[in-house]
Amino acid sequence: MTSLVRAALAGQGGWVSYSRSKRFYEPLSRYEGTAYTYDRVKAAVQELLDLGLIEEERALPGPASHGWQSRMRATDRLIAAFNDCPFEHVGPREVIELRDVDGERMAYTDTDNTRRLRKVMEARNEAASAIRIEMPEGDGWLHTPGHVRARSEKTGGWVGLRPTPAPIMVRIYGRGRWDMHGRLYGWWQQLPQARRIELLINGEVAFEEDWSACHPRLLYAMAGKVPVGEIYDVDGYDPRHVKAALLTVMNTRTTYGGILSLMKREEDSPGEWPHSLDYTKGLMKAVTHRHEPIAHFLGADMGVRLMHIESEMCVEVLKKSEKENIPALPVHDSFVTQASKGPRVTAIMADVMDATCAEINPCQTSRKRGFTPHMGARGARAVGSGCCVGSSASASPEVVKTEAVSVPVSPVASPTPRPLRWDPAERLEAMIAYQIKTERILMSEERCEGIFEAWERREANARAIAKSVCAYENEAGIRAFPTHIVPDRIGPKTASLKRGRSPRKAGSTVRGRRPRGCLSEVRA
Repeated sequence: MTSLVRAALAGQGGWVSYSRSKRFYEPLSRYEGTAYTYDRVKAAVQELLDLGLIEEERALPGPASHGWQSRMRATDRLIAAFNDCPFEHVGPREVIELRDVDGERMAYTDTDNTRRLRKVMEARNEAASAIRIEMPEGDGWLHTPGHVRARSEKTGGWVGLRPTPAPIMVRIYGRGRWDMHGRLYGWWQQLPQARRIELLINGEVAFEEDWSACHPRLLYAMAGKVPVGEIYDVDGYDPRHVKAALLTVMNTRTTYGGILSLMKREEDSPGEWPHSLDYTKGLMKAVTHRHEPIAHFLGADMGVRLMHIESEMCVEVLKKSEKENIPALPVHDSFVTQASKGPRVTAIMADVMDATCAEINPCQTSRKRGFTPHMGARGARAVGSGCCVGSSASASPEVVKTEAVSVPVSPVASPTPRPLRWDPAERLEAMIAYQIKTERILMSEERCEGIFEAWERREANARAIAKSVCAYENEAGIRAFPTHIVPDRIGPKTASLKRGRSPRKAGSTVRGRRPRGCLSEVRA
């Protein structure tokens, strides 16, 4: 009821959504307490309806709901009952959340890892509780009881949020894994950037600094490469479009999925991406060519992994700031702090970025070389590791110069190519058939999205892919696709004649393991 009353006092209709699905409440005991159950919520809503204290709009059950939940709002009678009643904020019961692929909260069993993650977040929240955030009044701000609205300079619309007495953060992991996502969330992140810098942090004007091109820089480090020039500079294209394309394709499973995601922006928000399909395809091709060293990471669903690395960097920046008594509020890849502390936070962020890039770079070793002491001159005293060698501790160590020694190395013969276990012509024919079938599946999926492309072009592309894959297979002597996905020849597979097995036909009635992924996933 308190949520209903607060929503009503905040304006904007005062609607509060709730679920009438039993599955929704199954994992919530960890996050909302054991009293928050399906039966109790449903009974409470019905009782409030019978008393005339709420209005309800009930969503259709099952797939007919199209993802919409039921909603309710307080009537004037309920608001009057809470008139002049003080509200006390109750913080979250859990500071780390685990969510599934659909973004729904999951139940989990505590382990040493979850206890460690929770302890880290509790320490961050304890330090953040000393930070005082003040919001201005006037142009761009609208304050109501327990609710604040801020105007976005970009869209002109208003963003509503509910500030908490202390800047409490919750860390949310995704995909049902503790090594994916993991970003920190707080109420100040909902503010538009132009409004965030108007905040007062402990009575001082705010300053915000971010990691420039954070995710692309991390991908280059993971590839053991260094980006050349400006990351978002591509000849013939607006840097804003390049940035949108690059950041989008990092979060999709295929490169073409990145194209579809960009095109869907215009469908969801008219004017967000007013570009043609051909322009978007050309842009994506130019972006992947410009960033060829990390092209294998693009369209590989790297976004959730990069978010986890970024979140670890965020926690490290908060730890270092706390040691220096610097108030800092994270906004994913940026930090809001006091203007006087801005340069120091920027330096801390740079140090953390450099350390992280060195850690994930496969070309750099994390092993530190220890100091190896040398025998001193005659009459010198013995010294331990880390001390200079000589008659005193301040003397410089003696440098011994040695000449380079040439070691004869016998030439190594090139390895002989592996013999092929298949007929190249038959393998190519089977590969073409597989790629064409895959292209037809992708074409049907795109047509459902309202995207149409000539089949002749798609077929030619499928044949080119098949020839390229087979050329690699013939050169390496290794199959790029296992035979249960792409057979060595078109036709029924030859029965196994290994000892202990009887040959039998592979019909539809024979049980067996299905491929783990669909055709498009395997191809990707």
